[in-house]
Formats: sequence, structure tokens, C-alpha cells
Amino acid sequence: MSSLEEVRVEIKRIDRNIVDLIKKRTELAEKVLESKRKAGLPINDEAQNKVVLDRAVDNAIEFNLDTNPVRSIFKILIEMSIEHQQELSGQGKFP
Repeated sequence: MSSLEEVRVEIKRIDRNIVDLIKKRTELAEKVLESKRKAGLPINDEAQNKVVLDRAVDNAIEFNLDTNPVRSIFKILIEMSIEHQQELSGQGKFP
């Protein structure tokens, strides 16, 4: 196998792991929703969203990554979590 092929195999493995982690993160939305309900918090918690984004940016800086794309990725992850929580609570966009 050529070096390029080996690298592509490794990228494919990492991509699969990333999607698996996104799935696991999304599944945690149910537990988050339960806790928010008990605490009387809204599904979209702007203060917590900021904490998550700030943490992602700090991690990007630590790993010497461009913070803008990392912030964008985490905004999408937050949106996915909010949408999933809305679906679980019957407020989702989809039937």
C-alpha cells in the first residue's frame, strides 16, 4: 500500500470515530433535557452555549488549530443538540 493510501485509510478511520463521537454527543441530549426540565431551564441555554464555544476555542488554541473553523463546528454541534432536545420534547421541526 502506498503512503497516500495508508494515510487515506487512517483518515477514514478517524472520520468514522468523529461520526461515532457526534452520535454519542447527540445521544446525551436526552439526559441534558431531563436535567434542564428538572431545573426549569430552557432548551437553548445561551450561557452554556458560550461555555462550550469558549472551551472549544481554548482547545483549538492548545492544539494550534485555526479557531474559526473549530468554533463553526461546535456551533453546528450545539445546534444539533438543541434540535434533538426539541424533537425529544415534542417541539421539533420534523413530524
